[in-house]
Amino acid sequence: MTHAYAPEDWRPGFAKRAPNFGAVCQQAISWEPDESMTVWRVKDAIVLGTPELTMTERCVLLAYAAHLGQDRMLLGDAYVWPSAELIADHLSCSEATVRGARRTLEMKGYLVRDYNRANRPAGPKAIDLAPLVARLSELEDLVDGPRARRAARLDSLKEAVVSLHEYRTQAPEYSHLEQSHLQGSKEPVREADTPTARNQFASRRPAVAEPRSGPTDSGQRPAGGTPSAICSPGGASGFGGALPGGSEHAEMVRQELAAAAQVCPAIAPLVTPALLKHPTQASADTVAEWAELAARLLPDPERNNDQTFMWAYKRHGPRALAMLAASLTDTNVQSPCRYFGRLASTDGRNPLDLRFNFRRILALMPAPAVRRGPGIDNELWQAME
Repeated sequence: MTHAYAPEDWRPGFAKRAPNFGAVCQQAISWEPDESMTVWRVKDAIVLGTPELTMTERCVLLAYAAHLGQDRMLLGDAYVWPSAELIADHLSCSEATVRGARRTLEMKGYLVRDYNRANRPAGPKAIDLAPLVARLSELEDLVDGPRARRAARLDSLKEAVVSLHEYRTQAPEYSHLEQSHLQGSKEPVREADTPTARNQFASRRPAVAEPRSGPTDSGQRPAGGTPSAICSPGGASGFGGALPGGSEHAEMVRQELAAAAQVCPAIAPLVTPALLKHPTQASADTVAEWAELAARLLPDPERNNDQTFMWAYKRHGPRALAMLAASLTDTNVQSPCRYFGRLASTDGRNPLDLRFNFRRILALMPAPAVRRGPGIDNELWQAME
């Protein structure tokens, strides 16, 4: 193989070489064949281990590697000689693009273009891929780079999630204090709302249900205050413990359930007087019945709507029925399942007021049809007429 490498060869009529041409040739000469080297390894290294190449350069190099012979490569022969016209036909590009890519690939140390003294390809040994095969181990190491970076990025995201979860579990009382401050409560925080253990259900329920002593105690909070049970993280939206029957939140829940029964006849039988009287009390069988109804009413059964309803009940209590009714009857909702999921994912300590939704739904509902009087067919009424 005679290369135009000497300085006196840099004259018109010979292929121009890059400054690193000598190092590329030396790398090709020092390559020794190995039995573990296969054409498939070379192709995989080209596809996944050449981040410095452009898409065109990678495709041209892959097209040349497709002409490698496994038996010849094991004997130390990495020469190929497909014409530029053939490569251009394979890649649906011009011959000038192929020649430019070959020149760049030689400069980057992936192949050697062999020319004779007439500046023509040197017979069947025009393109030498020995530099590429010699760098096979180096390119395979680059294959694991994107995977390692992706794994490191996922680990960093997991650390952020874990740290946020630890902050929330170690200081659950901060959300209670902040919520009480935002709602403008002027009443001092009771001792039951001080930091306690992680499982606060057993410790908070007796404190909330404990009756107050005093002649003026009516069992209700002042008009400007809010119940601590609603704001506390011990229950989902305050439904984990006892809720004062005359609180503003309980009254809002009653009105929402009554409106839900009015706009959605399928839910009306579930809104019983007992539920309106105690909107925080529902047995497990009753909740399971509600979940089955949600699975029947909501479309897309593959979304596991019954489990979504159970999750909504854990966060919001019986208000999940009102959310279900709003999702089913609102004409502006395109996907009831998605809208119900959005309502269920809202913060239970700062709940949305669904009464505005039901007012709009009732305003858009058509007026009931005019029916004849109940006694129009009675003989006594006809005789009076």
